[in-house]
Amino acid sequence: MLLGYLLKRLTKDVHKIPYVSTKTHLPESTIAEDTAQSLPVVTVDYLLPTTSDQAHKSVPKIVEDKFMINVSMLQDELQNFVSATSDIQGAALVSPDGLALASVLPGGMDEERTAAMSASMLSLGERIGHELVRGNVERIVVEGEKGYGVLVACGSDAVLLVLASAGVKQGLLFLEVKRAVARIAPLLA
Repeated sequence: MLLGYLLKRLTKDVHKIPYVSTKTHLPESTIAEDTAQSLPVVTVDYLLPTTSDQAHKSVPKIVEDKFMINVSMLQDELQNFVSATSDIQGAALVSPDGLALASVLPGGMDEERTAAMSASMLSLGERIGHELVRGNVERIVVEGEKGYGVLVACGSDAVLLVLASAGVKQGLLFLEVKRAVARIAPLLA
């Protein structure tokens, strides 16, 4: 109750200050040199007082221009990955909370269930790795009589599930998965 009262008082006082916008950009040294990667632009708006007795009350307000992940580019990258490698049967890119971002799965597989299971398996695998003092989990491999399911983290924002046939050579599979992650991760940043 006290917190609500304080917030109400603060917002009331801030709205009394006249607003004059002066946009300033971050220094050039903070901008990445890789122009292929799209970075958000952060601008700072200052609430500038109009009278000299309020000069010490300027309040910065930070505004960040957001950008969206291009889902069609993710879908195309997964499609190219699956179609370019003969032993890869499907792939799905999943958020850490179990929601599908993009997928190219074999017929009959439910995208939502696959996404939820993938995120759960990676989370459980990371916890097991931590409890067994094995360090960071690089990948989780599920080997069955019909093939492999490989889970890898794709940055902190996604999990990549790759489904492969039983005849695939594991070394080549892991190499292809590593290359796919290197192509997909920048699209998520």
